[in-house]
Amino acid sequence: MNAREIAFEVLRRVEEGGAYASRALDAALDQAGAIDPRESALATELVYGTLRRALQLDAALAPHSRRAVDRVDPAARVALRLGAYQLLFLRTPAHAAVGATVDLVKGVDHGRAAGFVNAVLRSLSRAPSPPSPPPADLDPVANLAVSESLPGWLAAEWIAWLGEPRARTLAAAMNRPAPLVLRSPRRDELVARLVAAGVEARPADRSPHGVVVGGGAVELVSRAARGIPFQVQDESAQLVTLFAAGGLPDRALRVLDLCAAPGGKAFHLAEILPAGSEVVAVEIHPRKADALRREAAQRGLTGVHVVCADGSKPIPGIEPASFDAVLVDAPCSGLGTLRRHPELKLRRQAADLPRFADLQEGILRNALAYAKPGAPVTYSVCSLSRAEGPEVVARLAGVAHRIPPPPGFPPDALTAEGDLLTLPDLHGGDGFYAARLVV
Repeated sequence: MNAREIAFEVLRRVEEGGAYASRALDAALDQAGAIDPRESALATELVYGTLRRALQLDAALAPHSRRAVDRVDPAARVALRLGAYQLLFLRTPAHAAVGATVDLVKGVDHGRAAGFVNAVLRSLSRAPSPPSPPPADLDPVANLAVSESLPGWLAAEWIAWLGEPRARTLAAAMNRPAPLVLRSPRRDELVARLVAAGVEARPADRSPHGVVVGGGAVELVSRAARGIPFQVQDESAQLVTLFAAGGLPDRALRVLDLCAAPGGKAFHLAEILPAGSEVVAVEIHPRKADALRREAAQRGLTGVHVVCADGSKPIPGIEPASFDAVLVDAPCSGLGTLRRHPELKLRRQAADLPRFADLQEGILRNALAYAKPGAPVTYSVCSLSRAEGPEVVARLAGVAHRIPPPPGFPPDALTAEGDLLTLPDLHGGDGFYAARLVV
């Protein structure tokens, strides 16, 4: 398969099957086998670029189509966006962009759709320009939404919460690729070994366990590491663990991770807590819980004990007030991860935020019961909205209160209230919010 074929199949899986682009693309590239690295790079650019700019592409296509793009056949919609991205952002010659895209539609037996896609893309190719945003001084929300391909409600939220200048740099950063970041308990050894093998690598800026890798795939890193343990994990996610575990007593501890899958934070806790400590990792989905157990065993993390249970309800076999610290990395809308999951721009709605916030509040209230008196309970989300972050903390004002961040925590990643807030444009990592609470 060539790059366009791979991208088309991946985008269809995202559009029609609800797949995550990152997982679908990894699977497709694995299935493709040994293809030219340039084809792999182009497929990646086509998938992520098309999803990042999908709303702009739809607006650019609209004047050339008798039907709204969101009402056409899913395969045709994917093809239109894919062709438009090549025309508008990659400046691919029209004969290549249009012809190859139409061939993709024909290949999935969409005869009539192929003619439609051909007509619309050829019309666009005669005037290939993205939609012009309204002036920022007249309508800053619409200007940001059009310029950076954001849903209008999200542009409005970021401007209202962070201010217009910060919202603009944040939205622009979300349209750039995220770096490959690793976590390792032997960080300096890993960096040295990667550099010696010709892999561009450096220590992360804030996490003492983080490694930023440039231009290398995970498979290449694995070969170069030669047995040094590591896990792929964004630096901001690492900071959440350090925020939760910092300042705890220097003795064997018992820590609860109440929403543990896929395990990055639970395993990080196990690596940095004093010897003899226990991490109880709770996960509601049986298959994910089984995967956690297997990976903990593979990593030799004998102090990680996995429990399959609902974190919003009393946990069978777990005594209240029995943990030295609790981490609630709660299910959320994922708006802080748009660099890695641009498809969320198309899936999330403003109405989703209060539903996620209600779920987070329920889990957090349950979590408070498992902390020893005075023990910190850390609530975190990989999202960037007031509803899912500060407003959830405010709901618990009569039950729990904030405590200061751990000593020595990077001050540029803290809000005026002492909460953790990371932004891709400022910190390089994904967008995370976290607060430390105590009953």
